[in-house]
Amino acid sequence: MSLFLQVIPEWFELISLAGSFGVLVLSLWVVPQATGDGASGQASLLAPMWRLLAICAATLLASSILGLLVRSAEMSGSPVTGVLPVVPTVLLRTHYGHTWILRWVAIAVLALVEMLVRGSRPSRPSSYAMLGCALVVSAMDSASGHPSDAGDLGVGELMDWLHLVPALVWGGGLLVLASAILPPLVKHGDRAAHSMAGIASRFSRIAGGAVGFIALTAPYQTRAYGGGFEELVQSPYGRILVAKIVLFLLLLALGALNRYISVPRLHEWAVSATQPVAAAQFTRTVKFEALLVAAVLLCAAVLRHEVPSRHPAQHDHHPMAAVR
Repeated sequence: MSLFLQVIPEWFELISLAGSFGVLVLSLWVVPQATGDGASGQASLLAPMWRLLAICAATLLASSILGLLVRSAEMSGSPVTGVLPVVPTVLLRTHYGHTWILRWVAIAVLALVEMLVRGSRPSRPSSYAMLGCALVVSAMDSASGHPSDAGDLGVGELMDWLHLVPALVWGGGLLVLASAILPPLVKHGDRAAHSMAGIASRFSRIAGGAVGFIALTAPYQTRAYGGGFEELVQSPYGRILVAKIVLFLLLLALGALNRYISVPRLHEWAVSATQPVAAAQFTRTVKFEALLVAAVLLCAAVLRHEVPSRHPAQHDHHPMAAVR
């Protein structure tokens, strides 16, 4: 089976999950404090975010089903077109199947809550419920990947989850800013200056906390699965991991640029209206960061299907022969 067919469902699932985290975190702790400076009140900002969440939920459902079919074919050695007979066995008798069921239920609940609140402003309890579902989905991702090779509910799974969630919050926030928040704000020009400055400042603080968690867990992840320097540069897994780290460092540099240069300039613009170019610069940077996030998530999807360089003799961590 081609690596392309294996990776694409995982990539779409990660992007959709990141988008879901971004919408929920920003709607709970960033946009509600918007100043509403005449042209950019909460309603005009939240509406495109909830439309994006609906798209993410639908994509999560579809990509999870496609991922199950691809993974079942991978595990059984059958072609995707003839994999349906083995799907019940995968679901009921394998570790991957058990985690997939829990993950899909969480996605279905998230999608159901989103449908129930569609057309109205979701309450905070409903937003927290959807965020809880997203956390369950991310936990099941960690429980069905390489960290589960050492057994269930181990340190590896916990560290992977603590690494994954902040990455999804930060990356998802950038995706939502680039696609659903900044475009309508930019259209309002100076009238949206206070809102853009406030949103940028609050998201910068959330991103800073997320980067801190990523930095704390990254050494463990790199050492546990990448191994030493020779293993990193000589194995496919290691080279992809290095590419992911390089992309992350570039993201980090752009994030620092926004935090220490763009955000202060946005506040100056909001106070004196003397730097309208700050909005355009900030928007361009965020859009480029969003593209980098998509590239990082692509690397993460590929890594899920590569044998970790630290374990060169290890075969797939969820074969049909190793039902558990």
